[in-house]
Amino acid sequence: MQIFSTITNLTNTYDNIVIALGTFDGVHRGHQSIIQQAIHLAKSIGGVCVVFTFSNHPLTILSPANAPLKISDNRCKQADMAALGVDILLNVPFTKKMSALAPLEFLQLLKDNFAPKYVVVGPNYSFGRKGEGTPKMLLQKSGTYGFIAEIHPVVQVNHHLISSTKIRNLLLGGQLEAANTMLGKPYRISGTVIPGDQRGRLLGFPTANLAIREHRAMLPNGVYAVRAAIDGTTYRAVANIGTNPTFNGLNRHVEVHLLDFSQDLYEKTIFVEFVKKIRDEKKFSGKDALIAQIQADIVAAAAIVDLQ
Repeated sequence: MQIFSTITNLTNTYDNIVIALGTFDGVHRGHQSIIQQAIHLAKSIGGVCVVFTFSNHPLTILSPANAPLKISDNRCKQADMAALGVDILLNVPFTKKMSALAPLEFLQLLKDNFAPKYVVVGPNYSFGRKGEGTPKMLLQKSGTYGFIAEIHPVVQVNHHLISSTKIRNLLLGGQLEAANTMLGKPYRISGTVIPGDQRGRLLGFPTANLAIREHRAMLPNGVYAVRAAIDGTTYRAVANIGTNPTFNGLNRHVEVHLLDFSQDLYEKTIFVEFVKKIRDEKKFSGKDALIAQIQADIVAAAAIVDLQ
């Protein structure tokens, strides 16, 4: 998959472009359905599927105080798009200049840079200045700008509409399994392993430490059974979200202990998929009690996590 971080003219390189538009935060099952339809259409005309999305939520520019917490960081979003089979990803910053484009100017931008044969969006998609562009307008103006518009229907799970807002609330409320059902995959974070206080190593359970980025929809504190992927290899692991209350606390962060792994992870990029919560975070009476609990957590995670 090719990735561009700026709007790039593809008209001289590709003839039959099908483009999917959206913010796609979390790349949940509704988003996946939109993108899969774009991929299907691209294959049907011997073309390529392009996803045009933003690396930041538009509200971070339009109304920062109202910007939602992010479900997915950009590394995870890119990995999800590649796994779906997207050919080209434009993951570009949303800027004040972009926000000032009138809806028809945005459609002209699409025509000039991509000349798409199809444009696929969800039913709640909006575009152009103040979100004045609607799916109805897209259908009405599609012929003028040389494409066929497809408004993909909403996707439901157990009679509930899937939305990024619902998934954020589920994650913040600790309802991991319900969030994963709507996502259609485990909730995932990525990060570069940072130095910790070495306490896990001294206890006999070395951990990879990840900072919790601001404006992230993060699960509540606790211990989770997870998968951890490094350099393309996935391992069973156990993760703690919290502040290490047994040792007087630290800034809130994520610690990941990989089972059957002993290499140095500093400055490596790690992807962590949260499968199931094992227990709440708690303060222990001392080191021995903590070690006994960590050993039990490892046994629990090994039984829960499937690497298939």
